[in-house]
Amino acid sequence: MRWLIIGGVLALVVTVYALVDLTVTDDRRIRRLNRVLWVVLIVVLPIIGPLGWLAWGKGPVSSARPMAPDDDPSFKRSSDVTDDEADRRIAEIEAQLAALDAEVEIVRPEKPQPKPKPEPAPEPEAERDASTDDDTDGQGHRAPDDGDPARA
Repeated sequence: MRWLIIGGVLALVVTVYALVDLTVTDDRRIRRLNRVLWVVLIVVLPIIGPLGWLAWGKGPVSSARPMAPDDDPSFKRSSDVTDDEADRRIAEIEAQLAALDAEVEIVRPEKPQPKPKPEPAPEPEAERDASTDDDTDGQGHRAPDDGDPARA
């Protein structure tokens, strides 16, 4: 009974590992079947499916690595543009950039700023209303309350 439990746990671990490995593997490394069929095979055949995936379904790492164009033998330089044509185009672009650098910047007139409004002059103290002077100290501050209830 003990070996049966250990075998079941081991089959479950290998199955889960194979499923996770299948999901994170690049499509270019999957061989023989597509991803969906490998999932079905791994789930339906708990020991054979995961071992089949690990042994035959997953291609080598070198097949997934992208190759640089200069390392790829099938890469060939575009025959549309020759070296002379490329040099001519570069010289033309450099001439255009030099012409742009030589241009004088167009100076646009600034919008006139609105004039600030003058602040009104303060009123002389003699012209102030006498009714406002009884509660102030002469500088516009209110006099402290002396606690007289009759004034309230």
